[in-house]
Amino acid sequence: MNEPVLAAAAREVASLRAVLVTAMPDCLLFDSWQRDTAGWADEEVATYFGDLVRSNRSALKSLGSWSSEMQVTIESADSIILLNEIDTHFVCGCIFERGAPLGMARLHTRRLIEQIRESLPRVEVEERPRAVRVMEFLHRYAPDPHTVTMRVALRAGLPLASLEKPEALDDRQAEALENAAKAILGLQTLNV
Repeated sequence: MNEPVLAAAAREVASLRAVLVTAMPDCLLFDSWQRDTAGWADEEVATYFGDLVRSNRSALKSLGSWSSEMQVTIESADSIILLNEIDTHFVCGCIFERGAPLGMARLHTRRLIEQIRESLPRVEVEERPRAVRVMEFLHRYAPDPHTVTMRVALRAGLPLASLEKPEALDDRQAEALENAAKAILGLQTLNV
């Protein structure tokens, strides 16, 4: 994104601490702006913001109340965080000071999204193999990320070398990988 667009749009809002734009479905940082150095890694925060929106979308769908207008609001001791889908390819996370009125934070977020939306590139998403997304999910969330590849290979009955290139796995192997990942993480489904 054009840096001056994000910075210019964000600087106008005094209570805004940071804006992070996450590219979906991979939950990767696309662009960010911070008023002051906040002491966090934008890439890591953007990944979690994307995961939160994806999980929220899945939860709402399971309840039968999903809407394209959904928003995730997090209120902590020092921040108000608003997460909105700009479109199917991007998520906007706005971090406000805790003292900001929630209604004003929502209004500012809507206005920021309108300005950001105009400068985003048109995206054609290439679907990556499910086995690749499962391995990335495991590396992000497994209790022991440094040993997870060995654990999943043993549980799935796959050669360790085959997990170095998960895109080459056939459908049966990919299903075994996913089942092993669910067992290791203790989940019924993976949101990948």
